[in-house]
Amino acid sequence: MNESNASGAEISVALARAKRRFPGYEVDAAYPIGWPVYTVRLALTVLAEQEISTVARYILRLVGLGPTAPAELGRLLGLSDKFVAGGAAELLSGVLVVQRPDLHLEVTELGRQTLANGGRSWSPRREHMSVPFCPITRQVLDIGTDGLMYPDVARKNGLFVVPNAGGKPRLGELRIEAIKDYARAEEGIKPEEITEIAEIHDRDARLRYRNDITVVKLAAPHGGQPSFAAFRRREYLEEESISLQRLADSGINLTPEEYERHNYAQWQLPPGVSPAEENILSSVREDYRAVREAEQSIAEAQVARQDTQDAREREELTRRLAELESERDGLANRLVESEKRMSEQTGGTVRILKTEEHRPLLLEAIDQAKSELTLVSAWIGPDAFDAELCRKLRQAMARGVQVRIAWGLGTRRGPEADRNLARGNTALDTLKRNVSNRLLTQLTIKRTETHEKFIICDDRFCAWGSFNWLSYRGEIDRGYRRETSFYSERPDDIALWKANATTLFR
Repeated sequence: MNESNASGAEISVALARAKRRFPGYEVDAAYPIGWPVYTVRLALTVLAEQEISTVARYILRLVGLGPTAPAELGRLLGLSDKFVAGGAAELLSGVLVVQRPDLHLEVTELGRQTLANGGRSWSPRREHMSVPFCPITRQVLDIGTDGLMYPDVARKNGLFVVPNAGGKPRLGELRIEAIKDYARAEEGIKPEEITEIAEIHDRDARLRYRNDITVVKLAAPHGGQPSFAAFRRREYLEEESISLQRLADSGINLTPEEYERHNYAQWQLPPGVSPAEENILSSVREDYRAVREAEQSIAEAQVARQDTQDAREREELTRRLAELESERDGLANRLVESEKRMSEQTGGTVRILKTEEHRPLLLEAIDQAKSELTLVSAWIGPDAFDAELCRKLRQAMARGVQVRIAWGLGTRRGPEADRNLARGNTALDTLKRNVSNRLLTQLTIKRTETHEKFIICDDRFCAWGSFNWLSYRGEIDRGYRRETSFYSERPDDIALWKANATTLFR
């Protein structure tokens, strides 16, 4: 049930469904999340079905006709005293018969039920079973526990986890019907046999994480509180979403810091940009935003068409899809024209970087740098700072390139400090372990509380904006958010950002 992180298709579906469920809200971000789950060991009272032996069954039948002495039983059945004694002992131990003072055996009510049931009886025994319990919704879950992640694995993978606000389960919170439902899906104990939750082994409760849930954050209209919605593949999780909203309303942060929106002055256009250039750049950004929103509307309509069982509604949605795709194509053509005018206006030296264009430009900067490469990112994570990036950085240093990396927002404060610091250090250690001492002189790493995000490649170009170069790949299967940056080859812009970098590495 927890095979892998949410795929790009699943995140797209979650986005479309959230937009449909929350009309009037703007999708702000979507990301896979680590959902806390306790695996709890329970002691259960179970009535187990047992079948009495053939000898005992024949004895029970005779005793059922009326009280019978043991010696008479042997004569009637043609059995030795040894066999009769063994069968009688079996019936007595199961309270299927009792022995009167005159030594005659008499059948009990349980014995009559056993006779009616073909010689099968029920007896209590103690069994143990582990169940998954959600500390946020306070419910037993209907998932398997084999695929749950251990906390160290979640930390190593840099997975954002929902704060565990509920703690371990209490015996009074575990409903017998929920335990039976879980047993019904598992092999082993039959649900109809469970009669009581005798004990909860609280000390054996272990916290793990599931990673098959996507959370969508929606910005409320008119600046109200954001809403959070949880999805598992195509399924909207109502209880989880309600619980998430309660946590958010209580002041708990449910958004990874790298997904938070900020509007800082350094993201704005440099002073050298003319009013005409600023207008065309703004036009490109708006056209890009319109295309992305049209694509989301198409995904929403596709999900609605898949869900509906009504032929008329499906036909209407098919027509609506054709209209949306035509509108999207028109917006895409307008974006192409806007980018063409921008290129003509700036001589191709300034442009807007779309979300998916950042990663290729980063790799290009590393490959083409000849003397100095500056990378500034608020956060560092293993998704973006991967083996490919490390290999290219080592190759650049081997060519004599001075590589400077500044990072560290949120590594010295706030509830996510340990997580941010660990994932960044892990990624950087991977790079340094594979670099010789000679090449390490080509590497400068500075941890500092900065939210700036920019890169500089020699005197060739610079790029700055809201994109976290070293923690986000810009691919939808790693989470979703719309990010843009400015790209410039103008000497004045490059000099401006070099001066800014000097203050960071001072």
